[in-house]
Amino acid sequence: MEPAEFSLFAGVEPGEVPRLLARFDAHEESFEKGELLFREGDVPHEVGLVLSGALHVMQDDFWGNASIVSEVGEGDLFGASSACDPVPALDTHGLALVPTRALYLDTGRILNPPPGAPACHVRALANFARMLAGKYAVLNRKITHTAKRTTRGKVLSYLSEQAALAGSDLFAIPFNRQQLADYLEVDRAALSKVLARMRDEGVIDFDRSTFRLLKP
Repeated sequence: MEPAEFSLFAGVEPGEVPRLLARFDAHEESFEKGELLFREGDVPHEVGLVLSGALHVMQDDFWGNASIVSEVGEGDLFGASSACDPVPALDTHGLALVPTRALYLDTGRILNPPPGAPACHVRALANFARMLAGKYAVLNRKITHTAKRTTRGKVLSYLSEQAALAGSDLFAIPFNRQQLADYLEVDRAALSKVLARMRDEGVIDFDRSTFRLLKP
């Protein structure tokens, strides 16, 4: 997909998008699977827009144990902290899950339209604000899951959310078992035991990353 097709440019005439990209000092970069798009300690002044592919935003503790903060897919933004003042150093890194293309935009230029800026800039700024709000809503949902005291509680909270988002009791999640354990901040073996027990109890059924919620 091309930039004009993404939410950041919703409501902007396609012919105006190249003008905005020049105004925002946009440049594209490509990453192979396993490459880092950003690192802990970076002080970002650009926001990234995923044109294709996907990445995990991850955080390591003192001992090197990783947890998944969020998954960023096609059309999503990363590097939202570049909108802060002052800009903090990152405490996360971004790992490409597959070959990924990202468009980098100067955050300061997005946030500070000059006097007489065209309407397309104002529209993109409004879209940018909405997308940032959406990202923080996603982080708040993760906090809701990980705040549960037990692994079972975390799993039930997460699967309930995914069912609601899918509008169905049958849905696929974007994580394998290790990734789900990292996201919920639990031990993988403990997670597998809880899932197996819940299946035996008739609460859920699953096949790899596809789940169905059941009523015992």
